[in-house]
Amino acid sequence: MSEVVKYFYKGNEVDLIIYVTSEKAAKEYLKDPAPSKLADVVEVFKVFTNADGKGNEGTLGEASHAQLENEFGKHKKIEEIIDLILKEGKPNGNQGSLASNYYKGQA
Repeated sequence: MSEVVKYFYKGNEVDLIIYVTSEKAAKEYLKDPAPSKLADVVEVFKVFTNADGKGNEGTLGEASHAQLENEFGKHKKIEEIIDLILKEGKPNGNQGSLASNYYKGQA
């Protein structure tokens, strides 16, 4: 299994998290970012937040469309949002297997 890494974005309205395949893959992407290369970096094309919308701990659920619009503006594609989170966020440590780390008990 790949070693998934959580990327944390400290937002103005809500804090967001994405999962990338590895920190190495994220660094390579950031050297020459292009939305067409995201598939090689992103573990799952979803953006997550916790129940409070602040911080990077706790049980995560998928961020709502409204939360993403409030943070990034209307008409942004998920690829654009993930690209921004990679560019402006920071890695938050090795997370092991993705299946055991997101939607705990909900998968």
